[in-house]
Amino acid sequence: MVRSGKKVIHFYNASGMLENIIAFLENLQKKVDYINLNVSVEGVKSVKIIISGPRDLQYLALDRIRELARRFLES
Repeated sequence: MVRSGKKVIHFYNASGMLENIIAFLENLQKKVDYINLNVSVEGVKSVKIIISGPRDLQYLALDRIRELARRFLES
């Protein structure tokens, strides 16, 4: 039996540059297309992502999302 649910994660755009958020979202769309994502951006500093779907895919998506966030939002 596959368990599903929702997971909410928040990221902070340390640079404050809109271009970094746009690059993050574009790469997120390319790399994570196997699970449902709902992304909201508040200003240029806060990114909130809600992941829904099977738990095993959520864990896989979390790893990829965190890697993309390190690359684009923390620089």
